[in-house]
Amino acid sequence: MTLRTRLTWAVALGASAVLVAPISSAQAVEPAVTDISVTHWDGVGDFVKGTSKSLRPGPHSSLRIAGDGAGTVSYTDPFGDGSARTYDYGTWTSPVVETGYPVDESVTSWNLDTPTGTWAEIQFRGRKADGAWTKWFVMGRWTAGDDFAAGDIHRTSLDGQSDTDAALYTDTYVAKTGHEPDAFQTKVTLLRPEGATTSPSLRSVSTMTNEYLPDSAYPGTSEPTLDREIDLGLPRFSQNIHRGEYPEFGGGGQVWCSPTSTSMVQYYWGREVPPAELADIEAPNGDPQVDYAAINAWDYAYEGAGNWPFNTAYAHRWGLDSFVTRIRSLAEAERFIEAGIPLVFSLSFTEEEMPEAGYGTDGHLVVLGGFTADGDPIIYDPASNTNEGVRNVYTRVNFERVWQQATDGVTYVIHPHDVKLPRNVPGQAHNW
Repeated sequence: MTLRTRLTWAVALGASAVLVAPISSAQAVEPAVTDISVTHWDGVGDFVKGTSKSLRPGPHSSLRIAGDGAGTVSYTDPFGDGSARTYDYGTWTSPVVETGYPVDESVTSWNLDTPTGTWAEIQFRGRKADGAWTKWFVMGRWTAGDDFAAGDIHRTSLDGQSDTDAALYTDTYVAKTGHEPDAFQTKVTLLRPEGATTSPSLRSVSTMTNEYLPDSAYPGTSEPTLDREIDLGLPRFSQNIHRGEYPEFGGGGQVWCSPTSTSMVQYYWGREVPPAELADIEAPNGDPQVDYAAINAWDYAYEGAGNWPFNTAYAHRWGLDSFVTRIRSLAEAERFIEAGIPLVFSLSFTEEEMPEAGYGTDGHLVVLGGFTADGDPIIYDPASNTNEGVRNVYTRVNFERVWQQATDGVTYVIHPHDVKLPRNVPGQAHNW
């Protein structure tokens, strides 16, 4: 499926595309120190560091709308019947976060519970070097539901958010040259139908920021850190057995790499979609949970199921902590595999760049499920015609290069709350 690739962002930033020759394994070097950082606000203990308006603590250390809220706001769902609805709302705004470097790109992800009819809007703004703030950019309007007759909105990114400071490409804030912020704030607005007593619940929100790293800066293949094979043995789901199913959602499974990868990780953790939820899904070749994930991670503006934060937000629906970040190398990723945590990677490549894959793609999601004893990644690749063919071993030198050069290592981290993440790399900014 088509995702935002490194070339798209390079053009937006005014950079020129650079072709880099393949690097042989004999040229393996240590990865460069890249400014990538993630700020997490997880639970009331973190939320009190920001500013709340008409929110109160709720179950599981969440925030919910208090009383009658901060007032009302009208919203017309652009994919609905054209009628405006009125909502009570409350807001949480993060403290100002100083990054210590100029921010070229940012992605915000969230963990929210949204009962029927409720939703949330997530926003980001940056403070530039001259002290002036950008406008608030909408990073997403999210609800987990799709019962439109009962009041659910259509979840959506927001097109057309471009000005002299930055542009918003579906889920990614991209600063324009000379307008890079060095500090930011994140804001979450919770909304419920006017007069309702149910409320969405904010569990956590994470904002990843990074400097732009052009292809020419790729340092080469990282040295393996494991001395043995580890294969986490994920369930195998092929996107292609769903070709043509639910054509109104992109044409079918051939473009569902992201929700298929997310589902493999979800099911690895034993968080299966209840049978009652799948009863009406038509999947003649099996695995209706893949169709379900595509439908329920669908971005109606983007017209795709590849919105990165929408996929991690979908994973949270099944009780998993999740966020989007960038991982600097396969050596960093090995820390997660050693801890038993698979990762979802976003990348693109030509068939010449990855001949072992047997195909090329302008945007794809796969699951890293382990490493061989020689350090090659074990990839659970949904772009297979059968479930049995999903597990593959790809060459470390080729895979790491196309993953890093295509998206600077975009990664979904999805895990149960009681499974702790590995330690960050000493001496580098925390990117998870």
